[in-house]
Amino acid sequence: MSKRSEGYHQRVIRGPLTVVRALLANVQFAMVQIAAIALAASVGVALKQLPDYALLSSSDYTLEMGKLRAIYEPTLGPLTDLFERLGFFRIFTAPWFSALLVLLTVSIVVCTLDRLPKIRAVTARSRVEQPSAFFDASLPGRGEIALTAPVAAQQVDNAAERVAREMRAAGWDAQFVTDPENTSGRIIHGDKFRRSYRFTLVMHTGLVLLLVGASLSGILGYTQGILLTNGEALPVGKIGSEGGLVIQNRGFSAPRTETGAFADFATDLAVYQGGVEVAQQIVRVNTPLMYDGWSFHQNFFGPSAALEITSASGDLLWSGESPFTAVAEGAPYATLPIPGSDAGIELLLQRDAAGAPAVLIVASEPVSVGSSELRTLFVSVLAPGETASAPGANFSVRLNALSSYTGIIARRDPAALIVWLAAALIMIGLTLTLRRPRARLWIRIRPSQAHAEAALLLERGARAEQAAPLLRRIAATLSAPGDDARTVSA
Repeated sequence: MSKRSEGYHQRVIRGPLTVVRALLANVQFAMVQIAAIALAASVGVALKQLPDYALLSSSDYTLEMGKLRAIYEPTLGPLTDLFERLGFFRIFTAPWFSALLVLLTVSIVVCTLDRLPKIRAVTARSRVEQPSAFFDASLPGRGEIALTAPVAAQQVDNAAERVAREMRAAGWDAQFVTDPENTSGRIIHGDKFRRSYRFTLVMHTGLVLLLVGASLSGILGYTQGILLTNGEALPVGKIGSEGGLVIQNRGFSAPRTETGAFADFATDLAVYQGGVEVAQQIVRVNTPLMYDGWSFHQNFFGPSAALEITSASGDLLWSGESPFTAVAEGAPYATLPIPGSDAGIELLLQRDAAGAPAVLIVASEPVSVGSSELRTLFVSVLAPGETASAPGANFSVRLNALSSYTGIIARRDPAALIVWLAAALIMIGLTLTLRRPRARLWIRIRPSQAHAEAALLLERGARAEQAAPLLRRIAATLSAPGDDARTVSA
């Protein structure tokens, strides 16, 4: 067991863990850790991160990482591979980021434990008895309260009680004792917000909970962006998980104002579990649907084309909405394979000569099996209700309507309550510590003096003028009724 000797401001530790303990209790080391976490978080904000579902399967990871490579390789080049190995595309769930949070949590706990003796000393009760040197006028915060007449010896206790009563009425803890240098005199002591510094422990507890919550959110939390066309339903979370949910877009609306700006974004969203509807709500960006620990927010939207693809013999090959999730030549763009063949179509949303919305459709197929070279089958611009085909193609495409898709962010964070509690504790701790600085006041009354001596000691953040009204009331209660008293402050 290590041997310890304690002082007022610090604790000296001896033993085999001296260096580790001293490092963890060092405030500068904690600041370095905070800077490292902030830098890593900044990188996580600057770089597009892999979605949570991409970390559940290798196929999703490969697909989503391919999208990120397409974005960053033109500018980062070989650094993209290094960033992937370092986990820069999944910073908030990377093991090293969680390790940084754990290390900072331990540092805060050790630093707090190391400061407990000082906190106890700083918030301990002050000694009421003080010698004459304590009231020396040359010291800071010292002064005199001039009285109209000296307090009579038989009235000293009564005067001291009146002063203590004024202090208590102003919210100060007050008591008085006999003057150790003059048994006829009394020293009254008032102490306000004595325990305020202890609320730093509340703030430190909040910081620890915040870091624990952040770690749990990274480990256990799940976020998924879900694109839904009108009427479409898709599962939430890992497919096949017990109690899995399915959400359905029953209708998306984005009305515009007279100026053409969007007035609102809203989705009529339904949630199903086991094939049974369990929740329904109009969701917006700041009005999510909440169910069973999940929250569903309106996050993004875009145009889509309702298509119908039929074979040359009239059989239906595909029917549904194709969302324009990409951009080409500055316009919304989408691709769609033709079921049962190697052919595919490209869709580009544009306007026709009259300014009405239309879709440019380019149908193509490989020139040979396995070839990357394509042969164009037909090109056509379709308005809603029109059909495109060509003699060389064995299918036709009909544009039924132009519509919109909605983007929903599904989020489940079991540590959300911990984070909110942590934030509340941090705010409470900061408020009670910074807005309630400690103030201490000593008043010495002696029968032979026409003044009372005062000593006002303030912690950082307290202001002397805040005690002025109390000093005036004390002066009034020590003076004869009807006489004016004046306060001489330091």
